Amino acid sequence: PVYGLSEASLAVTFSPLNRPFASRRFNRDVLAERLEAVDDPTGVEIVSVGRPLPDFALRVVDRERFDLPERRVGRVLVRGPSLMEGYLGHRRATARALRDGWLDTGDLGFVADGNLFLTGRAKDVLILRGRNHSPVEVEHAVDTVEGVRTGCAAAVSFMPEDGERELLLVMVEARRGVPEREYLQVAEKVSQAVLAATGLDPDCVEVLEPGALPRTSSGKIRRHEALQRWRADALTPPASVTPFGLVGAAVRSTLAMARAERRRGHG
Repeated sequence: PVYGLSEASLAVTFSPLNRPFASRRFNRDVLAERLEAVDDPTGVEIVSVGRPLPDFALRVVDRERFDLPERRVGRVLVRGPSLMEGYLGHRRATARALRDGWLDTGDLGFVADGNLFLTGRAKDVLILRGRNHSPVEVEHAVDTVEGVRTGCAAAVSFMPEDGERELLLVMVEARRGVPEREYLQVAEKVSQAVLAATGLDPDCVEVLEPGALPRTSSGKIRRHEALQRWRADALTPPASVTPFGLVGAAVRSTLAMARAERRRGHG
């Protein structure tokens, strides 16, 4: 396992070659409550993404950008010769991400014995009853649930308008062929799987049609966009694309361009 990002073009840390990947187990409660990684043979397993490449450096910092000691969870900053100069046309985003030569990756993690361990994205952390939880752990828990598409789950926390505490929402896509009348049974199995694996009891489980969860161009699920669409009751799969549909879209695009050219000509 390695760690990289497009803003660093590309790799930042690497595990040793020709060796099995290294993983360690850490106490789940201490990690959630104190943001500290304490070894625990029965705890949550996290895979190391290795050490910084030559000429690269990384820091783990708190909200005030003060360095944290090993085994403390914080924001991961990186520095190296292949960092981007900025986001084209987005000065504010560049100023937020780059400061004093260090790139704020937006990722959370900690260093143990010189190796980097990632715990998730800062914006995606589930904050429930004052404790921090990784959405990935929840999502992995439902991968083996019968009727759920593997890798097609999103866990988010949110504060309802009239609520007093954050709620846990788990959205999953049903496998193709699963009838809608069985969605309630699938939802119950998802709740049981999450509770057994993480100790968290979802407040709501939404079973969706295949393809309903929004994704990035690289296939990653957009958790917060999924939440926004769920709240707007707009989580539906995209329309299927057929050859006739592609031809129709091309014709509409050509006509729109022709109308725009005519308007410019009359102007």
